[in-house]
Amino acid sequence: MNRGIIVGNFRQISSANMRYLFVFSFLVLLNGLQAQTADQWFESGFEKYEAKDYTGAIADYTECINLAPDYPEAYFNRGLSYYFTSNFEAAIRDFEQIIKLKPGDAKAYYWKGYCLFESNKIEEAISAYTNALYYDPTYSEAFFERAFSKYILTRYVDALEDLNRAINIDPMYADAFYYRGLCFYALENYSEAMIAFTKVVEIDPLDADAWYQIGFIHNDNKAYDLAIEAYSKVITLQPDAGDAYYERGVAYYELYFDDNACADWKKGAELGDEYSKIQVDSICTK
Repeated sequence: MNRGIIVGNFRQISSANMRYLFVFSFLVLLNGLQAQTADQWFESGFEKYEAKDYTGAIADYTECINLAPDYPEAYFNRGLSYYFTSNFEAAIRDFEQIIKLKPGDAKAYYWKGYCLFESNKIEEAISAYTNALYYDPTYSEAFFERAFSKYILTRYVDALEDLNRAINIDPMYADAFYYRGLCFYALENYSEAMIAFTKVVEIDPLDADAWYQIGFIHNDNKAYDLAIEAYSKVITLQPDAGDAYYERGVAYYELYFDDNACADWKKGAELGDEYSKIQVDSICTK
């Protein structure tokens, strides 16, 4: 459309041009209605996402994107919905589209990394987390997930560097302390591992996994009384933890409390712990 003709000679518009102007005005109005409809699809998709109807959310966000292809929030929420339906490749495509629309979006890189990790593309995931941290150096979750990826690859020293950065940003980051403990344990630095796990239970006294690790280190160090205390906390928090009954049974046995040990192993065996079954068959049935 030649805007110059209409603006420059508005009083002498021909009937044909009037019809063209009407069509143009109608299209502008239609585009406005479509933009509103895109928002409505987005809201509908969000309601379904909140209700964990991820398949329905994907359908609504797709309608939104069809009407408004440059709608980064719709791609983001659809990407999350794809993630929760385990369609990681589709999720990655959506997060990549966000990066095209909003270069430097740290959250899009983060979730791209998350989905790459779930697709077992761990090195690519590390690269995505690195990009997230380039654009947001205070992104503690990205440091943690990059550390976790490195931990899976047994790069424990590198993982510790990222965990320390996450903790510097968030000193109450219990998961970061927990994996710090696992890294130190893998590196056979048991004293530092104990410090890390102890910090976890200071932050969250109900963290049964951390109590289990504390008990495990105490058993290794032959501090059986302390191991019993730690595993008792695990059992209180998770009464179906068969492995905790096994480990507490070991501590009791080392202290010559055979009846207590066999009681724990029998309970562990009932809960399906194979090591407990072995102990019951080899020691407690004699």
